[in-house]
Amino acid sequence: MNALIEKWKELIGQLEVLKTYYSRLTERERYIVITSASGGLLFVMFMIFIIFVSATSSMGNKITAAQKDLEQMRNLEKTYNETEQQVREMEQTIRMTSPDFQLATELERISRKYKITIESLSNRPGMPTPLYRESQANVTVKGVNIRTLINFFHDIETSSNLMRITTLQIKPDYKDTSLLNVTFVVSTFQAK
Repeated sequence: MNALIEKWKELIGQLEVLKTYYSRLTERERYIVITSASGGLLFVMFMIFIIFVSATSSMGNKITAAQKDLEQMRNLEKTYNETEQQVREMEQTIRMTSPDFQLATELERISRKYKITIESLSNRPGMPTPLYRESQANVTVKGVNIRTLINFFHDIETSSNLMRITTLQIKPDYKDTSLLNVTFVVSTFQAK
């Protein structure tokens, strides 16, 4: 506590020296000292203002960038949740597929519904995976109109058994260009 009192006394003593020195100055010299001190004070205040504005601007930019990052994170979370839901639905559909499901039989049933004649149908194994068994069928259909083809494909894709058209090649029929010749691959998936 005494050290603090001593510091204050020393500071007051220095202020007394400055006051004595100032009182000895002429009017013109006092004007120069006041102007210089005022200019220095204004300069210091201006620098503090610049630093404050710069910090505020920088903080504003950081907030804007953080808000953009947050929005991007929300969009990614939404996409992730939607994808996760789709995967769960596919896994559920795969588990619901009967173990004795026959891809060729199902394709023939759907083709009869639309009176489509399947020219050729051959089964082949799909890509091996540790989680499920993929079966594929190469199918060739000739002379079908586009509306019937769309309905046929729709029934395949929306079947209660998970079937997906993985490859598709469409050409106009050379005898009747209003009809189409189609070659496609259908994949189905069953739990192991």
